[in-house]
Amino acid sequence: MSIVQSAGKGVTQVVERCEAAKESGFLDLSSCQLMYMADAVYMLIKGHEITRISIQDNSMKKFPKKFVIKFPTATILNMANNEITELPEEISSWTSLKGLNAAKNSMTKFPEAILPLKNLIYVDLNGNDINEIEVELLYSSLPNLIKLNLAGNVNLKEEVKLKLRNLKPEKMELIL
Repeated sequence: MSIVQSAGKGVTQVVERCEAAKESGFLDLSSCQLMYMADAVYMLIKGHEITRISIQDNSMKKFPKKFVIKFPTATILNMANNEITELPEEISSWTSLKGLNAAKNSMTKFPEAILPLKNLIYVDLNGNDINEIEVELLYSSLPNLIKLNLAGNVNLKEEVKLKLRNLKPEKMELIL
């Protein structure tokens, strides 16, 4: 298959998935070989409510900031297995977000932009390169968190892991 054919197939796949999202409310752009989010995606689903988004298994290096503005009622975001290094401050206004899967990206710092998101119940940051976390701030900021996955962050300091275990809320599942 030529590069042109491959690119054409990718565009067709994205268009078809945007059309499906209009009815389901689930924008599934996983495994679409995306490096960035084209503005055409937003135009294709304009006026439709999107509550779940998956951009997993792509090659994105930056989180698409427009997601927060264009999909204000999103409750689930799966952005696993990309190359995203950080989450922008804009994500802090995504108050309806309940689940975030940002596993297997390139984050070196805990994404503090998610701390204002009081409705978050599930956060998966497994397989990143996070080395430092303000544990007290994390636990006090996200009181509804039920599951936190930080496994595979090989540079996470032992004293931070100990603090995470010792200060963990009773109802929360912690995976290190």
